[in-house]
Amino acid sequence: TIWMYHTPSKQCLQVFVGHEGGVTDGVFTMDGKSIVSCGQDGTVRVWAPKKGVCKHVFRLMDVNGSGGEEEEGGGGGLTCLAVGGGQDGQLAICGGEDGNAYVVHVSGKKVVATLTHFEESAATTTTANNNNTANGQGEDGMEEDEDGFVEARSVEAVGFCPGNIPGTAHWCATGGVDGVLKVWNMNVGGVGGAQLRQKCTRGADVKAGITRLRWHNSLPLVIASYTDGVVCIWDARVGTVVGTFTGHEDMINDMDVSFVDGSNAAVIVTGSDDKSVKMFEFHP
Repeated sequence: TIWMYHTPSKQCLQVFVGHEGGVTDGVFTMDGKSIVSCGQDGTVRVWAPKKGVCKHVFRLMDVNGSGGEEEEGGGGGLTCLAVGGGQDGQLAICGGEDGNAYVVHVSGKKVVATLTHFEESAATTTTANNNNTANGQGEDGMEEDEDGFVEARSVEAVGFCPGNIPGTAHWCATGGVDGVLKVWNMNVGGVGGAQLRQKCTRGADVKAGITRLRWHNSLPLVIASYTDGVVCIWDARVGTVVGTFTGHEDMINDMDVSFVDGSNAAVIVTGSDDKSVKMFEFHP
């Protein structure tokens, strides 16, 4: 269920019931007319805030592995959500445990694109096939070896580039437990409905995954937090790091960014498993 509260009065205004599993994220659309949520049942649901009724259900993932015709992806749930994409602000993007990100048009009730974030190498495929033959598959269609290891491929962070940044119209980004940040162009149709512009990695020796990402509000930059406590700022145009912040001793669980009026400066606030909250200032 989803509970909507009026913070000044501390009163619950509405309860939304319908998800068949845990709800992982929820947000108002940019026009405030709808609420969009995603969950472990593999669905994105659109709600009427005043009436509390579900206006539409996008069944994006087959969590039971039934292979029904309505399902877009494989097994697993949805992990994260962002709204405000497209010229009309009606696009929503969500990340999945299957390694894909899904883009839907909220008011149009259409699936616009499926972005393949996780790339399975030939070596991984061979190993997986051997493991499947010997040991069977793990939950959510992920390959599991004899020690119970399940290969991580979940998309944990998503976001749309603000429309006011020149030369980046219809861009979005996805970040996964594989530590890869990908920048996509929704304006150029490619495999799955979008073109991959940049693939940003910190190096082959860095195994940390991405936990959160935020776009800069006026520059083509993506701010990403990682499981090793590091924050990196990427230039989405060329895929290079333009800033790095350290100090946390454990995984960053959450991150938010605010911007200083009249400048491009950003204030980054992070919360970590090391039981600390840190604030960083970035001056481009």
